[in-house]
Amino acid sequence: MEKKIPPLLLFVVFAGLIWLTASWPAPWPLWFSQLLAILLLLDGSIFCGWAFWQFRRANTTVDPRYPERSSQLVTHGLYQFSRNPMYLGFLLLLLALSFWSHSLSSFLWLPLFVFWLQYWQIMPEERALAERFGDSWQHYCQQTRRWL
Repeated sequence: MEKKIPPLLLFVVFAGLIWLTASWPAPWPLWFSQLLAILLLLDGSIFCGWAFWQFRRANTTVDPRYPERSSQLVTHGLYQFSRNPMYLGFLLLLLALSFWSHSLSSFLWLPLFVFWLQYWQIMPEERALAERFGDSWQHYCQQTRRWL
């Protein structure tokens, strides 16, 4: 199961689940949900886009299923604050969708998304990166949080 499902596909699956299961109306006003959704959509898009751009600029792979193909460790920009800004961006986008749906049931999928990423994607990636980059990776992990 490790690193088998591309995170973008996982994001799409969870977005579909959020949308299809939106049924318990949220107790806060709709305008509040929509405002938060727009702000989270902007933040999530910036995180994903900027992180992707930093990988491209460093000329390293953006496919997280093959971390052993990484040509270098990206530790600047967003990556100085989070080891996984693309995944954080995906989570912000799913949170935006949950707020936009204005349904409490939509939020139930978010912990499962994080759990899946954590155990089936991030931890295997980190093992491969530790093997590939050794002490540089260990130093980076000591300096930078996994999520935020």
